[in-house]
Amino acid sequence: MVDRGIHDAETNRKPERPGARIAVRWLPVGTLKPEKRNARIHSAKQIARIADSIKAFGFNVPVLLDKKGGVLAGHGRLLAAKRLGLEEVPTITLAHLNETGRRAFMIADNRLAELASWDDRRLGLELEELKSLDLDFTIEATGFEMSEIDLRIEAERAPGRRKPESQERPAPKGPAVARAGETWSLGPHRLCCGDAGDPAACRAVDAAIRRWQALTGESARLHPTGETFDAAARSRRPRKGGHAESAAE
Repeated sequence: MVDRGIHDAETNRKPERPGARIAVRWLPVGTLKPEKRNARIHSAKQIARIADSIKAFGFNVPVLLDKKGGVLAGHGRLLAAKRLGLEEVPTITLAHLNETGRRAFMIADNRLAELASWDDRRLGLELEELKSLDLDFTIEATGFEMSEIDLRIEAERAPGRRKPESQERPAPKGPAVARAGETWSLGPHRLCCGDAGDPAACRAVDAAIRRWQALTGESARLHPTGETFDAAARSRRPRKGGHAESAAE
């Protein structure tokens, strides 16, 4: 005799969401169709870095396709394959995704990777050790340029690298560099300064930019002019007469 409670539970159980059966197929590069809706932009510099990685380590991450052969993820890898003159690339077809699912997945695949961050100490140590080894590939195949690698290593070696908040160097006195309504580019990120004109908010943007520059060794840039934060700080510094210095000074 079947227990009625168990029977009802089995009857009311929601069907499991179908998943893709993973099967890697090598397909001709020319048969793959890049998605016109893809919102991710791949610079020539990034494509070159991906190509270097493929040459060093192989094509280890397949291009993800929909059931019609459209590219869902891996547009950069496909462009790198064309740059290298590859005839075929590994692919996985995600036939279980419907139209709305495939469009949302394209965004999720790119966005979720952006939410991760580096452990700067471990990254610096790992890069330093790799740099000391006799590699049969260029260390820039990791995606970091040599200048970035050296900065990461130097930051890790620096004494007192991780200082408590109370011991950090105070921000320069005077008015903030960032101004209301401005947008600053921090690598792939954008930092907007509200237009309320609150001096404290502008100084908070300054502090965030300075910390990001210290951690990454890169320069924040004013959008869309491209002026660096440090250049803006110099040109906007009040002079004794009460006026900002000119950019040429």
